[in-house]
Amino acid sequence: MTGPFGTFFDLTIFERAYYWPVALVFITVPMIALTELTLYRLPGNLHPILRIAIGAFIAGPIGATALLVLDTMVRHAEFTPYNLGFRWVFVTLIGFGVGVFEGYLRPMYHAAPEPQPDAEKTAPKPAEPEPPLFVRNLEPELGTELISITTQDHYLDVVTSNGAGRILKRMSDALAELNGYPGMQIHRSHWVALHAVERVEKDGRKCQVVLKNGTTLPVSRPNVPVLTEALEKR
Repeated sequence: MTGPFGTFFDLTIFERAYYWPVALVFITVPMIALTELTLYRLPGNLHPILRIAIGAFIAGPIGATALLVLDTMVRHAEFTPYNLGFRWVFVTLIGFGVGVFEGYLRPMYHAAPEPQPDAEKTAPKPAEPEPPLFVRNLEPELGTELISITTQDHYLDVVTSNGAGRILKRMSDALAELNGYPGMQIHRSHWVALHAVERVEKDGRKCQVVLKNGTTLPVSRPNVPVLTEALEKR
């Protein structure tokens, strides 16, 4: 509504009300799909940021073409190679920035609990962690001792020491509410509590965790060293 990229002067507020939602749909859908695909499907010896950059570069012309078509219809722009390339650069750069934050930086922030001071390590028994804000979403009978969280479409399957339940919530929102709880997102679809991990199993390039309740969950390659370090610290 504020009119970025010159649309404040070219379009009325009513035109911007439909221009930007349409533009963002055709830009973000291929961008999210291709950056996720390259992040989790390209070889693990490539740095995650490089994989995200490749996905953003491939998705750039798709979003740029859709944006230029919309501009020719609404803003009377010309469909030229320069106009297409100009939009390609900006769509790629913005998509790359968002992809690095969502796919690389934020998972690292939520990966491991904060290190404890040496004085606390010598305590006879660590204090029980405060229940995270996330548990307010659960039925009381499920308790507060989390084991795992798994995405199922728009829902989350939550497993605790007392049972399992399903809630309507995004994984990104759950991670924000779990901040400080000793656990990590091991895969784009799975989060586990560190105390619930029985062991880590590797088979070639594949890796999975076996939880104390017998459940096995996959670990994405970028998260394997982070998980190993978190378990060693614990």
